[in-house]
Amino acid sequence: MSQSLPSTTLVVFGISGDLSHRYLLPALAEICRSSDIKSRLMILGLSRRQIAGADILTKTTAGLASQLQILQMDYENPAEYQKLKTKLGQLDCDQIIFYFAVPPDAVLPIVQKLGEARLNSSKYKLLMEKPFGADLASAKKLVAAANRHFDEDQIYRIDHYLAKEMVQNVAVFLGSNALFRHVWDNSFIDYVEIVVAEKIGVEGRAGFYEQTGALRDIVQSHLLQLAALTLMEPCPHDYDFSDLPQRRLAALKQMSVDKRHLAQTLVRGQYRGYAKEVGNPSSLVETFVALRLESADPRWQNVPIYLATGKKLDQKLTQIRVNFKKDSQSEANRLTLRIQPREGIELELWVKQPGYERRLQKRSLSFNYEQDFEERLPDAYEQVIVDAIRGSHSLFAGSQEVLESWRILQPVLDYWRRQTDAPRLYAPGSSVEQVLESAPPPKS
Repeated sequence: MSQSLPSTTLVVFGISGDLSHRYLLPALAEICRSSDIKSRLMILGLSRRQIAGADILTKTTAGLASQLQILQMDYENPAEYQKLKTKLGQLDCDQIIFYFAVPPDAVLPIVQKLGEARLNSSKYKLLMEKPFGADLASAKKLVAAANRHFDEDQIYRIDHYLAKEMVQNVAVFLGSNALFRHVWDNSFIDYVEIVVAEKIGVEGRAGFYEQTGALRDIVQSHLLQLAALTLMEPCPHDYDFSDLPQRRLAALKQMSVDKRHLAQTLVRGQYRGYAKEVGNPSSLVETFVALRLESADPRWQNVPIYLATGKKLDQKLTQIRVNFKKDSQSEANRLTLRIQPREGIELELWVKQPGYERRLQKRSLSFNYEQDFEERLPDAYEQVIVDAIRGSHSLFAGSQEVLESWRILQPVLDYWRRQTDAPRLYAPGSSVEQVLESAPPPKS
């Protein structure tokens, strides 16, 4: 693989932080173990304090020792960027990627100082973590500020769900299988449900979550991107991944929340114990959100799209369920695209139960990645790093996708600003259905 890739220096702001330790460095170590990219990849870790590579490498990531250099740097001091520029000028590589493993509010000041130091030629790329703004207005400011210094094709906004193997397979599955391609519209589909459920709570991220909440953390990025993949125009049979961003964007432009029934279909919840956990007894931050979308696309008119996400639920689960129209219970076919765990696809069918009586039983046709492929599934962090090196934008959210996502959700944020009621409390370990029980969204 390395022969087709440019030689690259990955510059990591925040190399000693939790994100680097838990996700980025292990992903880099695995990429170098499982491919021949190692000879063409250098890592320059930036840290506010004086550290050595041995201080941050573990047994799992020790293989990166020969590729890793550390540079102490004060990110807030403009003069320090000239020191960085000098260091980068000493490295022989085709491209330099800046990765921001720092708090969200630190990213834009760093981007501005990079631009002012003229570290923004076509040789440079930005690899940015979410969240991208807190609402539509702030997202517009962030996009405009970044674009003052970098071209759009230099910016790679990470949505890890887009990089998951099964999420990539959604577009292939719908575009390359005639059985579904030709029934993928409102003539055959009743409603769509997309769920991201987590068993964990905020896990030490109290400060981040108090500023963010489930809507900004999961719905604005992951859930809306899954909805866009589900509703976008199926790809042609000569499948081209580079076409994905424009197809997702076209789908997002047609979506909106169901404003007519917002009070009835929007659920804002918080698990019991959250307020104490984050040290804010009066916290109104939601750890659970459910809402209903609609699409103006003629193919999807009158097909509700239900999104739900929550923390401290009964299981870890991400899936897309497509419910087909029925005239009777014996026609209730449902397609499930399971993102995690047990990545795969299931189609529910009714069959005759063996025996003299004509009794029906529900059974599933299924495909499972783990059972059907010997190859391991690449971690999402591995995939986004490789694609950024390749220069492929297909698994990254473009600025217009980000803005459309905030446009869709802005009515929800406006509604919550007018409503001061506390979120609905739910017991840790509840199912999505149990949280929704007191006001389940209508299915029509």
